[in-house]
Amino acid sequence: MFVADLDRPWLETPFLLQGFLIESAEDIARLQACCRHVVIDRERSVGDQYVADPRSGKAMPGQSGATGHPATAPRPPLPAANASAESDFLPIARRLRERRPTPSPLAPRPRLAPSGGPSRLESELLQSAPIIEDVHRTLDEVRSAIDADARFDLARIGSLVEEMAAGIERNPDAMLWLTRLKRTDRYSYDHAVDVSVHLMVFARFLGLPRGQVEELGFAGLMQDVGKVRIDPELLARPGPLSAGEYLEVQSHVASSLDILAAQPGCTANLLEIVAAHHERFDGSGYPRRLRGERLALHAELAGMIDTYCAMIRQRPYSSAVSSQHALESLIRLRGSKFREALVDQFIQCLGLYPIGTLVELNTGEVAVVIQQNQVRRLKPRLLILLAPDKQPERHSRSLDLMLDPLTPTGEPYRIRHALPLDAYGIDPAEFYLD
Repeated sequence: MFVADLDRPWLETPFLLQGFLIESAEDIARLQACCRHVVIDRERSVGDQYVADPRSGKAMPGQSGATGHPATAPRPPLPAANASAESDFLPIARRLRERRPTPSPLAPRPRLAPSGGPSRLESELLQSAPIIEDVHRTLDEVRSAIDADARFDLARIGSLVEEMAAGIERNPDAMLWLTRLKRTDRYSYDHAVDVSVHLMVFARFLGLPRGQVEELGFAGLMQDVGKVRIDPELLARPGPLSAGEYLEVQSHVASSLDILAAQPGCTANLLEIVAAHHERFDGSGYPRRLRGERLALHAELAGMIDTYCAMIRQRPYSSAVSSQHALESLIRLRGSKFREALVDQFIQCLGLYPIGTLVELNTGEVAVVIQQNQVRRLKPRLLILLAPDKQPERHSRSLDLMLDPLTPTGEPYRIRHALPLDAYGIDPAEFYLD
């Protein structure tokens, strides 16, 4: 049986993540020790306990066609109107773009697409990659327009957000992959796309209406646009800032509002999100020190995703951390900077090892997560990149931990810990793009 919810907060229990599969009498005893009742999701259970929604036409979890991968998506307890996500995440596409940098001599890149033609993920990557390129190009145009004190086309940005939202509706994993693989040399642009895509993926997970999903994605792209009025050297400074310099950085919120309010088609909701995305639930944010329910939900979502995405990217003053460490940092902020329920649901949305996470195995091998397992979430599907001696694998292979494969010593493979995106000099683009 799959336990979907408890009668108390998950972090007050010994369970690592929200939602897990009961697999032994010991699991039941642990539940009985801390809970009086639990909620069971029969659609995400396995074996005799599985009951399908007759309207869905979906296979039993763990039996998605012939792939042996989960066929259902996570459904948060709240709100009820939650759209189910695509979850048949087949191996990563290699033909994402025709032009690419000169490959590094690390290793031959594995051919991952199935021989029968492009997977659903690969098709989505090929369809959505130009959208991400257009977003970066449009952000360049926005900056140029601001420098020239001219108006820019909000409608064009809105149409790109609609396209990204449609891609997320079809396959959120593909859009998350693109934010990891498509790179520029400018942190602010990468960060804007990161925040926009993660906000839309999370909003869709929460079951928000399509219009609100797009609005949040729009806000994610534009909420830091005012930084173009700050000295680039100040933004790139690796050391600590003085009090006056920190106030100057904070002024980007007011600048963002000035810039956006002057553009035709700007909405009050967009301005509200941008104005408050640095506010915090405990009143410690800026610029207005909003506290508690005075902080709008969408603005708090934008602030939390902004915080997470900043941690997983290399910044002038801070090294990138793994997604696992970033989520652990959010857990420490749970109940203070951000509402407990939002942090819990975000962890539920991404999982402990999100798509694209580099991990080290108990064998010493290094792999990347290529597919979430929505039932046994500590057992994703992996692509092995480095051998135990941290040298590139000549014949990279995929490994589905759900099938409990054994190491050469006879013990089951398991993830030892997550790694930063650039661990061991790995460039994801060299492994995943053709």
